[in-house]
Amino acid sequence: MLKSRAIKTQAFFGGRAVELYRKYRPGTFDSVIGQNHIVKTLINQVEKNRVGHAYLFTGTRGTGKTTCAKIFARAINCLSPINGSPCGKCEACSALSGQNLDIIEMDAASNNGVDHIRDIIDRLKYPPVNGKYKVYIIDEVHMLSPGAFNAFLKTLEEPPSYVVFILATTEIHKLPQTIISRCMRFDFRLVPSALIGERIKQVYDSEGIQYDEDVIPLLSDAGEGSVRDALTIADRCVREGERITYDDVTDILGTSKRQEIYALFDAIITGDVGETLKNTESIGRKGKIMSVVAKDLISFTKDVLLAKTTGKQLLRGSEDAINQILIRAERCDVNSLVSVIKIFSSVDADLRYSVSPLITFEMTAVRAARLYDSDVSALEERIARIERNGVTIVDNSAQVKPTEPEQKKNDDRPMDAIGIWGRLTTYFRRNESMSFYTVAGQQNRVKIEDKNLVVEANTTDYDMLMSQPFRDAVERAFRDDDVTLNFVVERRKTGVDMDRESERMKKLSGNVKFNIIKK
Repeated sequence: MLKSRAIKTQAFFGGRAVELYRKYRPGTFDSVIGQNHIVKTLINQVEKNRVGHAYLFTGTRGTGKTTCAKIFARAINCLSPINGSPCGKCEACSALSGQNLDIIEMDAASNNGVDHIRDIIDRLKYPPVNGKYKVYIIDEVHMLSPGAFNAFLKTLEEPPSYVVFILATTEIHKLPQTIISRCMRFDFRLVPSALIGERIKQVYDSEGIQYDEDVIPLLSDAGEGSVRDALTIADRCVREGERITYDDVTDILGTSKRQEIYALFDAIITGDVGETLKNTESIGRKGKIMSVVAKDLISFTKDVLLAKTTGKQLLRGSEDAINQILIRAERCDVNSLVSVIKIFSSVDADLRYSVSPLITFEMTAVRAARLYDSDVSALEERIARIERNGVTIVDNSAQVKPTEPEQKKNDDRPMDAIGIWGRLTTYFRRNESMSFYTVAGQQNRVKIEDKNLVVEANTTDYDMLMSQPFRDAVERAFRDDDVTLNFVVERRKTGVDMDRESERMKKLSGNVKFNIIKK
């Protein structure tokens, strides 16, 4: 029998439980986390009574844009704000606490037409009822149509003195510059996982929910910088009367168990290909999403790298989890850890388009286990691993016979004009701009005179061939090909020699007379 997932102390409205992120939405600036650079400015404007006419809040979802907009709207109308935040007790705060006419929220995703903007403009003539300002909060403003933006421009630039616009968007690149330039812009940052973890602990403690300490980093990391997403996931993990454990959270998130990541990491870092395949196959049979497994492995490897380079002061989690990280940090070196992170960081795109994500992940894990990398660091790690296994590498360089000096690479190459120009064109294709390659490929009149490589160019290409960037590119190509010639460009003669043409025509025509007029 399945148990209810409702929370005992959760508030209910109309028979429906209120989500944690809504119930614990900050009501003052003091409760907003991770956005101090914005909160300080807004508080200062409230305290100094220097309120602007238009604000633009931009940033990733769940970082506090709408929350700060609502707090600011109430603060500028509060009769006695406390530290820049609404007091919640005065007559204005009481009037604005529920449905009111002075703080209007509009979702631009569903109200994106010209008519909706005109409706707002028509209402601007009515002054505020309860406070000093009438505040319009327009969420997802990037969804407005081009016509709506144009209709909004004049009003946004010069609204009535009692009107304040707060625009919020997650995609500021879709906004016209004419809109952005009329607003005071605030960029909301991703919230650090440590701060999100503290907020989750506060919420769980307030709700009387029991949880294992090591689930907090897992939940905060799953939010990926979004407080709302993290609290939503934390809400999903709650079951009435049950303690939240690490395994419960991994099952809900679809992530790997801690022991599975330990085993896979150990197999990769020791170069055991067989054990690596065994562990990846075991994880795949449990239906785990391979991209999530890769992210978990990268996160754990990063923690080991942190422990290796800075100690345990930056590590988060239970005491047992930190000890497991420290044990592996003693056995690993920085180069091998960096190689593992580098290899798995590039697997996401391959997994996304692969017909078999499990096989793609397995091959990536095998490549990491073999340190199949062209970096010198990977080669050094292989040598170090061999030496750790008791094999001594002896320097036999003194016994190696010196090899014959290499022939110059152009000894067996054709040194005629066409051959040199062909290799130069190939060099351009590989190393220079496409425009250089194109114009070089169009030249078919090339010759060698003395120590010069002469190109006869038509009028169209002449300026390009004579330009300094092109000549510099030719010099680079000559150095690469060990060619010691000078590059000369001549303009191709395209005019007609009329005297010579007249003689030719007389020979062809016999006794027929021509009158050729020179112009």
